[in-house]
Amino acid sequence: MNAAAASKRTLFPNLARAAPLLLLVIAVAAIPAAHPSPNVIRLVFVSLVWVAASAAWNILGGFAGQVSFGFAVFYGLGAYTTAIAYSAGVNRFGSILLGAVVAMLASLLIGLPTFRLTGPYFAIATIGVSEAVRVVMTNLEFTGGASGYRILEKGIFNQLLHFYIALALAAIAVGISMLVRYSKFGLALLAIREDEEAASDLGVNPFRTKLLAHAVGAALTAAAGGVYVGYAAYIYPEGVFAFSISVAILLMPIIGGVGTIWGPVIGAVVYGLVHEELIASFPEFHLLLFGSLLILIILFEPAGVVGLVNKLIRLVRRRS
Repeated sequence: MNAAAASKRTLFPNLARAAPLLLLVIAVAAIPAAHPSPNVIRLVFVSLVWVAASAAWNILGGFAGQVSFGFAVFYGLGAYTTAIAYSAGVNRFGSILLGAVVAMLASLLIGLPTFRLTGPYFAIATIGVSEAVRVVMTNLEFTGGASGYRILEKGIFNQLLHFYIALALAAIAVGISMLVRYSKFGLALLAIREDEEAASDLGVNPFRTKLLAHAVGAALTAAAGGVYVGYAAYIYPEGVFAFSISVAILLMPIIGGVGTIWGPVIGAVVYGLVHEELIASFPEFHLLLFGSLLILIILFEPAGVVGLVNKLIRLVRRRS
């Protein structure tokens, strides 16, 4: 009886946490039923890819407090691995999975030395690694070098197929983020963020825990890159390994609310829609906009949009 009661106590909170995600997935999945233009589908697709990458970074940067500027490495590795594997005859989903595995292995190679560093030294190290990988990929012949790599689409291009693959990945990324946040592993990450030495004293292995979080984030980010290249059918190093990609992946959780479940989702949607619309008409204006937005968030609301909404809810409750 006690075991059954305990099971119910853990089951219902989990269902309550998952309900908003399920409702959101259903709502987004219904968008094509309204027969929007291909451009609208494209904008939502891009936003979903960013949701996956943003939620992935948040596992390491938000929950564990390890600010990495190197996630473009995993995004690019996922994109290139998927493209090469798909062109070699591997099916679409197998190619994306292979890209995630390659990124996980790369995360271990990067994490083993860089997680010996802390604070700004870790962040600077990830910048160096990211730039080094970009330069190497620019000079590799089998990846097309600076000219890039093109996928030969097998069959007729199906935009809705790519849309639903991106939706599934975004849902998986947010779902994994939820599972991590409310698990023992998530508590260990939060403990590391608050005080790494105290967490170590309590029995947490900070180095191993950060490596695991890094690997999970890398796999999801690589999958996002793989889903993107399936749609774009063409990639080049300056596009997927660019430092601006790392900054964007970091910026989105900060806009929405770093260290929260829904902050990365909100930030990714804002970034995806605004960035895609502005860059077509004003190629450089989006940099000024997001830079200014980042400064305002840091100065006035470090908790991002989620923090602002929570403050407004508390204000309304006090007045009522």
